[in-house]
Amino acid sequence: MYERASDKLLSKGAFAARLLKHFCWVVGVLGLSVLVGATGLLYFEEITLENAMIHSAFLLGGFGIVQMPDSLSGKLFIGLFGLYANLFFLASVSFLCAPVVHRILHKFHLDEG
Repeated sequence: MYERASDKLLSKGAFAARLLKHFCWVVGVLGLSVLVGATGLLYFEEITLENAMIHSAFLLGGFGIVQMPDSLSGKLFIGLFGLYANLFFLASVSFLCAPVVHRILHKFHLDEG
């Protein structure tokens, strides 16, 4: 996916395209995650679609839950989805930082040779 240490440094335009591609992947997975969270809340809790989307988006955004679920299955789903949301945050930050870190390390290796 990335260039090797022996390859030339990627141009600024190609690097910007790579950053945009990574950003689009994160936004796509975020949208899918909101849909999965809202679907789970609709299934386990008897709430409206709007509230399910808000709950899901708040959990993925790191704000926590808006209202505690009533059922045991809803509480278990919220707990597991909250764990997933934390993992998603770490993975998305890593995925967005990877091109920048790779470019910095690649530049260091070019300066040596």
